Amino acid sequence: MKNLLKNTFFLFLIGVILASCKEDVDPILICGSSNPTEENAWIKSTIEGIENSDFGRQYSYIRSGTFEGNTYLYVGNCCPSCYWVPVFFNCQGEEIEDPNFSISDLENLQLIYLPESSTCQFEDK
Repeated sequence: MKNLLKNTFFLFLIGVILASCKEDVDPILICGSSNPTEENAWIKSTIEGIENSDFGRQYSYIRSGTFEGNTYLYVGNCCPSCYWVPVFFNCQGEEIEDPNFSISDLENLQLIYLPESSTCQFEDK
């Protein structure tokens, strides 16, 4: 009986140890930050502009992606009756004039910001 209790205790202890072990996953870094909406001043300012507009709160979002090893961000919108052309920015907030890529060329797309009242829908939300 004593051996049964001892074996049960050890099995329980091993189970607890195994259950508590989990692999650490590195956070996704966007422009060198795991929290670019708070740590990047120009992104934070862009979000404030979105939040100060009824249209922005309903239809705007910020996404990032990579092209040829560089990270780019853009403010998009999902307005069903609007025509828009994306404007791309680098991580420093500088506009990329005449980019040689489009949204469909970006890889590793990440949704960075989506207002709570947004009507936009994304798989990576």
